[in-house]
Amino acid sequence: MIPKYEKIFDDEIKKFIRISETFPKKYVGNSIEDIRKSYNEMVKYFKQARPPNVLVEDKKVSFKERSLNYRQYSTGADNKSDLIYFHGGGFVLGGLESHDDICAEICEGTGVNVFLLDYSLAPEVKYPEFFIDAIRFYYYIKNPERRLVLVGDSAGGTLAGFVSNKVRNVTIRPEAQILIYPDLAGHISGSNKRQFSDAPLLTQDDVDFYHKCAGLPEKRGLHDLTRNFDNDNMPKTLLVSAEIDPLAQDYPGYFESLEQHGCDITFLEGKGLPHGFLRARHLSKKARSVFDEITKFISQTI
Repeated sequence: MIPKYEKIFDDEIKKFIRISETFPKKYVGNSIEDIRKSYNEMVKYFKQARPPNVLVEDKKVSFKERSLNYRQYSTGADNKSDLIYFHGGGFVLGGLESHDDICAEICEGTGVNVFLLDYSLAPEVKYPEFFIDAIRFYYYIKNPERRLVLVGDSAGGTLAGFVSNKVRNVTIRPEAQILIYPDLAGHISGSNKRQFSDAPLLTQDDVDFYHKCAGLPEKRGLHDLTRNFDNDNMPKTLLVSAEIDPLAQDYPGYFESLEQHGCDITFLEGKGLPHGFLRARHLSKKARSVFDEITKFISQTI
């Protein structure tokens, strides 16, 4: 860890970062295969057992171009609410296993039915295919007789925000969106370095790498939620940041835009936390507190 960050993070988060940073060191190459192996090993290390009362079923949905896998979580209790979770990973990493425990704990803590989508990843597919997967899955899951919340972290937060915006003026719009340290502004590289551009677990160079791998356009992309979309009639929103994260620089502009358009938006800052801190919720009191606030927001919304 760069010395300046030793003074920012508490001991619990420093331990989480040091453990997380051991996995990339096992692979000398930077191929997508190596990056995925490293990421999957890290996921496996931090993964928690599912709560025993959560029922899980793997399913498949077929669209015109391809079939996608998804996982449904439920407690078996009678409820009238659903939640779609879009996982993070820069549009390159992640899947049903990477966020399995997070989704299971959200289900257990709120009682909602949770649907985790294994959307298409780059470089096997390119932009805008993952956005198309997300919007199609929304219409597949959405039931007019049930409330629906959209949630995503990192690149998954981008997908959730995109879907919320595209369906904001239709009858079957979501009750709320929760964007957890999302990538909102599209293109972040340039001559001016961002605050926390060299932060642990996600640097500005990392973001540029994932954008290029996914084929995201530098201008007018579907991932640029701060400049390319009108924000009228957006659903109730919880915007969650990691304080020590190069992506956080874009959140004030997004917050102000939604607020100016009358959106009921709440900002929750993960003080002293790095990008990806949801995975530290069983190691860090700070991370756990934010996760608990997220589940509380879901429960109050539904």
